[in-house]
Amino acid sequence: MDIEKLVEQGKVKRIFRARNKISYSGACCHITQRAPGRELLFVDDRDYLYMLHLLKTKSKKFNFQVYSFALLPNHFHLQICLGKDNLSAAIKNICETYAKMFNKKYSRKGHVFCGAFRQALCFDDVYLLATSLYIHLNPVRARLVDKPGKYRWSSCRLYVKPQTAPAFVNHEFILKTLDDDITRAQNAYSQILNRSILITAEEIWNHRKAIEDFTNRLSGCIKALISSNNVGSISHSLWKADLDKVVERVRNNKRAMDLDDLKERKYAIEQLRARGYAMDEIANKLKLSRKTLYNILKLHKTSIA
Repeated sequence: MDIEKLVEQGKVKRIFRARNKISYSGACCHITQRAPGRELLFVDDRDYLYMLHLLKTKSKKFNFQVYSFALLPNHFHLQICLGKDNLSAAIKNICETYAKMFNKKYSRKGHVFCGAFRQALCFDDVYLLATSLYIHLNPVRARLVDKPGKYRWSSCRLYVKPQTAPAFVNHEFILKTLDDDITRAQNAYSQILNRSILITAEEIWNHRKAIEDFTNRLSGCIKALISSNNVGSISHSLWKADLDKVVERVRNNKRAMDLDDLKERKYAIEQLRARGYAMDEIANKLKLSRKTLYNILKLHKTSIA
């Protein structure tokens, strides 16, 4: 079963890619890139402004929407949605154009960016919202500011304050996962963001499941706010732990006796892999042997696919 079918069936929520990028019209991606070692990407304000200029112009040229971003001294995060199958070309063009300016400005040679960019695809509202929060909290985790809304070089202010001037960032797309009324959605987002500051989050460079872990912890904050009736009209269905229930059933069902049992096992494995779990971790989580996992996945061309 290919990735597009899994997406259509709602079996895949998020995919992380350091290599073999996935690109198609409508793909919602979290893009990360950084400078090598302890080098800087942005030295002064004009460097940040030039990158913002590139994001604005290249988003039009390559037909992608920017949902959120954060530019930090040695790396950046972008949350975008593709309008065409051209992800690698778009990010390559942005990085190469910036690198050419940077090397010329500072009379330097060599790589400005550290290898290939990283990509994570998001397929549901939970991960879209969590990714934007994760991105906006990055400057706080880096101890550049104490409040995400204070950071100049991110899209956070669009999410938490009324806007009058037009922006190239389509912040309303994410906000509307909380409420169709933008003012109420901004209020809800602000409350969630303030609660999220307390969540310990790993850096995505060092931990491939950083967003997954952050999302799991974030759901507790969302549920607390929902129960207090302080947050707009957030859909309760966004935060149902359906995968947790499936994992629990697979753990308790020691013998898969029929086709439905096999399908459920296969679903759990595919979902966990999409969320960044290694096969050893999946085997431990489901209490199945690695051999059993691989045997189930090998059946993808048979009747359980």
